[in-house]
Amino acid sequence: MEGALGAGSFSAAAVSLRTMIDIFHEDSDNEGPRIWAIGGGKGGVGKSVLAANLGVVLAKRRQRVVVVDADLGGANLHTLFGLPDPELTLSDYIDRRVHSLDDIVLSTSTPGLHLVSGAHALLEMANPKHGQKSRILRHIQQLDADHVILDLGAGTGINVLDFFLVSHRGILVVVPEPTSVENAYHFIKAAFARKLKQTEPRKKIAAALEKMTAEQKSAGSKSARDLVAGVMAIDPEAGAAVLAAAATFAASIVVNRASSANHERLAAEMSMACREYYGIGVDAMGTLPTDPMVARSVLDREPVAAGHPDCPFAKAVRRLVSGLKGE
Repeated sequence: MEGALGAGSFSAAAVSLRTMIDIFHEDSDNEGPRIWAIGGGKGGVGKSVLAANLGVVLAKRRQRVVVVDADLGGANLHTLFGLPDPELTLSDYIDRRVHSLDDIVLSTSTPGLHLVSGAHALLEMANPKHGQKSRILRHIQQLDADHVILDLGAGTGINVLDFFLVSHRGILVVVPEPTSVENAYHFIKAAFARKLKQTEPRKKIAAALEKMTAEQKSAGSKSARDLVAGVMAIDPEAGAAVLAAAATFAASIVVNRASSANHERLAAEMSMACREYYGIGVDAMGTLPTDPMVARSVLDREPVAAGHPDCPFAKAVRRLVSGLKGE
């Protein structure tokens, strides 16, 4: 890469900053649960099914798990767990009819696995106000659990991105279809842009980005690598902060409904594309096979990993869990 920050120095600095951040996380791992956010660029890719089954597999490994249905516009995790009409939900929490998220945690049929349901959410709750969202995020980090799994809504709305970014690792679910892949790339780019807006010193970063835009009107869309180099050249302090944001952007790709060798390779190909073009480290977490037992389990209102633990999908989820850092 040309400019004030070459590719070698970018990589070396990124590794150094990533090392420091990893040490920080190791020191703070004993405080609060590990948070995994399940997102996707579009609906219908299997986010809720993955969230439910990740919860089952972790709980069967004697972990305390809370799955939070954060898709306030279309909550359905309660149905997947066979809880047709939860008495207390996020609506009660948002409206302050209960004091904390702990007051609305529901038991499931899997020991050690609990649910915070998003059922009964009114339309306006799909986009909570800033204060409401901050309160939800703060209380999620205080839940009495080893792991919290967030099932997010579809798309790239600000609230979805903020829930994705508060996690220790965001998991992006993709199906092997052009529209899903395209929307996943849009999601990654939007999430990184949102992360920059939350990074301090915000005003200096915003000023550097604005100057870049003014000076390079015809340069087109910028990758994360280009942004780091450009901001570093304008303001080294802001550039170092942007570099840290790039180094600590924690996301993984899971390809659902894989049924061919090409589908098996898709996650790795998308990971490579993100690193080469965007300059962002997005890991290939793995694939989940097409499995008729998944559809049956939805009809039975029981996660497939609970009712049919030896089916291909359940085995694949167990492999994903084995690869989760911090399990």
